[in-house]
Amino acid sequence: MLGISFAVSGLLTLYVEKCRNHYSYDEIAAFPYMKLVLRASILLFEMAAPLSMLVSFVVTYVLWPKALKGNGSDSCKRTTVLIQHNANAIMSLVELGLLGGLPVRFTDLPLAPMFGVAFILFSWGMRFSWVPSGEPQFLYFFLDTTLGKKSTIALVILVGILIAFYAIFVLVEDIILYLGGGMKVHVGVVTVVSMFVCRFRD
Repeated sequence: MLGISFAVSGLLTLYVEKCRNHYSYDEIAAFPYMKLVLRASILLFEMAAPLSMLVSFVVTYVLWPKALKGNGSDSCKRTTVLIQHNANAIMSLVELGLLGGLPVRFTDLPLAPMFGVAFILFSWGMRFSWVPSGEPQFLYFFLDTTLGKKSTIALVILVGILIAFYAIFVLVEDIILYLGGGMKVHVGVVTVVSMFVCRFRD
């Protein structure tokens, strides 16, 4: 989802820049479907960015500690795994705090939890398809429906954390403005929030 969001935003920017030689911004905005594409660009980012932070947070504070108590965290420290669980959150924050500054608004808050619920339903629907034997496999232990109310409590907590991350994305711009703006402040805020959710070693 994050890749699609960045692709749509990037291609849209290139398209507008190409058209700018012949049309004003108001004329470009009046192109057929342009309003729809602009809106889709924002909505995709509003769904993907908080979820990217949630993934990094869950790996850092749930899966990694669980791995340390079990068979070790070697699988968490592989380069591809580190990129998958850290770069997504860092790139979302870089987009928000250093590059495009796509707006994240409280009015669209339900989008991220709705996409998260869709992911959970997908993972439950696919639980018999992950291994050749057909035995049920859950992507994460907290999605395991056989855990009873523990799984329900975990999902409620995850939704709460997701909403908190959405609020952080809404407030990052205000925090940057409150601290006076400037490149150092932008980089500092992005770095501090990234350090809170990312993990690279034991």
